[in-house]
Amino acid sequence: MAVRIFEINSFKIKLGYRMSATFGVTTLKAVGIVSCHGPDNQRIVVYFLHEESQVPNPAVTGRGKWGNIFLPKELLPVWIDMLRNEKPLFGYINTEVPKLTNVSTGKEPAGEEES
Repeated sequence: MAVRIFEINSFKIKLGYRMSATFGVTTLKAVGIVSCHGPDNQRIVVYFLHEESQVPNPAVTGRGKWGNIFLPKELLPVWIDMLRNEKPLFGYINTEVPKLTNVSTGKEPAGEEES
């Protein structure tokens, strides 16, 4: 399977100061962790990294159901805004090229106004 696509139906935001996690041989320091959940235990976890953190390569685990990506902390407010205000949202987990794993909005009309 190359790409797993699912609709995101819930999310969880965790904030802290240099929270540690280890991926392979890389230990990272995150200021925010956002988990985007879909059906059948599918999820994309986005780590927003402290500037002192090492940056692991994106990874796919859980038999291709879990994608992990690593972004600079400055992007955290953009992600929170997207998760709270856009619908539908989709997760794309690329099992063959993990760096292409992402979260995307559905197709929206151009010039859409906020209500």
